[in-house]
Amino acid sequence: MPGPTPSMRNAKYHPLPSLLCLPLGVLAALAGYHAILLPWRLDAALARTVAWRFPLHEAGIPELIHTFAWACGIGAGIFFAAGMAGLFRRGWALRAVRVAYAAAYVLAILYAYAIFKVTDVLRAGELEVDGRVWDNMAMWRVRWDYLWPALAAVLAVAVLHVTALRSFAVALYTGVRPVALTLGDRIVDNLRTHGRDPQYRKGLLASAAAHALVILLPLLLAFIGCVQNYRVPYGSGTPSVAKVQYVKPKKKKKKKKFILNPNAAIYFQIPDLDESDIEEQVEEETQLVYTADPNAVHGKMGAGGGKKGGWPEGVGNDPIRFIRLEYDGRYWDDGMDAISRADVNFLQELKRQTGFKVARKSESHPIRYLRKYDKGFAPPFVYMTGSDRINASSRDLEILREYLLDGGLLFADCGGGRWDSSFRAFCRALFPGKRLVIIADDDPLFQMPYAFPNGAPPLWHHGGMRALGIKHKGRWVVFYHPGDINDAWKTGHSGLDPRMARGAFQMGINIVYYSFTHYLEETRKYRK
Repeated sequence: MPGPTPSMRNAKYHPLPSLLCLPLGVLAALAGYHAILLPWRLDAALARTVAWRFPLHEAGIPELIHTFAWACGIGAGIFFAAGMAGLFRRGWALRAVRVAYAAAYVLAILYAYAIFKVTDVLRAGELEVDGRVWDNMAMWRVRWDYLWPALAAVLAVAVLHVTALRSFAVALYTGVRPVALTLGDRIVDNLRTHGRDPQYRKGLLASAAAHALVILLPLLLAFIGCVQNYRVPYGSGTPSVAKVQYVKPKKKKKKKKFILNPNAAIYFQIPDLDESDIEEQVEEETQLVYTADPNAVHGKMGAGGGKKGGWPEGVGNDPIRFIRLEYDGRYWDDGMDAISRADVNFLQELKRQTGFKVARKSESHPIRYLRKYDKGFAPPFVYMTGSDRINASSRDLEILREYLLDGGLLFADCGGGRWDSSFRAFCRALFPGKRLVIIADDDPLFQMPYAFPNGAPPLWHHGGMRALGIKHKGRWVVFYHPGDINDAWKTGHSGLDPRMARGAFQMGINIVYYSFTHYLEETRKYRK
């Protein structure tokens, strides 16, 4: 292979030194930036989020971040020094450039390790990040967002490093033409010709690509928004009707008052808290109990009159899934962490009371993903909660509106007064000209499979005492519970009486029955 001539070293201008050195200047700036700001950002994050402190300290994350910051500082010095030295055409300068590129690999490995370690701790501890608890898919998305720039930088560094190892680079910096092929030349030649056994190399690459595709394709599809069609359980059943009613606690008898002298200026009777009208009202509202007559239950939930349960227009025997909507706003995932388990508890209670198979955990996705389901196989209902503002684009509103008008139901659950006002505005934008109205106590929503003579349980009533909704062509497309029903689903029921929490679970089961039955009727045409 003919090599360059020594005259290359004496050329007044050659682009190679600049090509090798300018990227090192960029790397020096990036490394210096992280060396300075990483410790400060870590301290700010720990000060802002108290729940992170113990798990992160226990896992040694602060020490890891500070170590990486020191490594960035050292790397910044190496990159800068090598970048300046590389402008001189000397053999030692070329060696300095090569060392700097090798240091970039080490720094990239430390960076990747830190990203994996921190995300593992946040995921394992079910810690909230931006108002939500990460699931596995969200964790991989975050990892990818942080790692792909580093991966791209490493690939660029690898190309420049190989260039620095080639014979023409040696000739340019030393003025001596290498007799044999350099390492860089052999790497390039090997990649171009596929080595000594091209057939083996091509077969190996094809096999590796196929395996990578099989492993990564589901993940990549999830990144771009792939969803699994929702299949309502096939079968035949009847509404399992059980009457659920309020049972008010007996009022306490008021204590007798004794006054020594009616005309005295001093009143000797010490007031009792039980005498307060407000206290009596609070006690009455919070101690309302729901009772169901077990003798009123007939058959298993579904339609068609059978005894096994299910819907004649259902498909297969897939588990019932609980789909939650993500939106731009804090606490959209309230109550769904590994400790509260509101979603999992509801699914398990649904299984216990109906016998249906249920998913092991709930799912969540942005509103725009609703359009990705096949017609007739979208979730019959989607759940939405929170305790702060709701921010949704006009595109999201359009997609959600289309889903609701096409048979779906939005099950909204208020987690706080601020969310109540935000959700009402959200509904006005979702259905201009329509408004949330009180759902009558005798509505079918409150009749099957459990009958609630007094309507939905009021619970904490952040947004009022009565359940509200929006109707379209005789069907509820929005069901709004203003009392934080998922608080009653949480482990421990947020201090609520277990009997009252049972009524909250049963109200959720009514929503499942109503949405499944009406969705199958509305979308029958798509499954023919």
